[in-house]
Amino acid sequence: MASSFPSSLDLNLSLPTHTWAQGVAPVWAPYFASTRGPVTVNDSILLDNEVPIGVARSLVTPRDVRVLESKDDNWLVSEVVALSVQTAASIVSVGHRLISKTHEVQFLRAQLLAEQNFVDEYQDENKRLKKERTRMAEENRRQFHLL
Repeated sequence: MASSFPSSLDLNLSLPTHTWAQGVAPVWAPYFASTRGPVTVNDSILLDNEVPIGVARSLVTPRDVRVLESKDDNWLVSEVVALSVQTAASIVSVGHRLISKTHEVQFLRAQLLAEQNFVDEYQDENKRLKKERTRMAEENRRQFHLL
């Protein structure tokens, strides 16, 4: 099945380390548009009411529009609250999974370190035994020459 996303879509969600002049800011996501144009990296959902409205409009599909037209405001508010709770629960779940994976990585690193120490000990023991074997072979040669 073909993807509907453009191949040049940048999915990097990291925060920018600098800001741009208002007229030059790169578009954050080309399909998010406020009344003033595309949402840029300098726009703020918290500081400008037009930005979240534009983002929400861009997220609503035509089918959603048909469903929402038949509902009253109380229903819409309760659905938004339910969606907010579901979103928060999903974020918490992702956080728990990340914490779990972090603990797993820490455990595996500790296990790897223990295995590396174990290998180092065997290598040191192997070197010691090779030296001892060489010393014993030399001692045996000397004794053989004496006989």
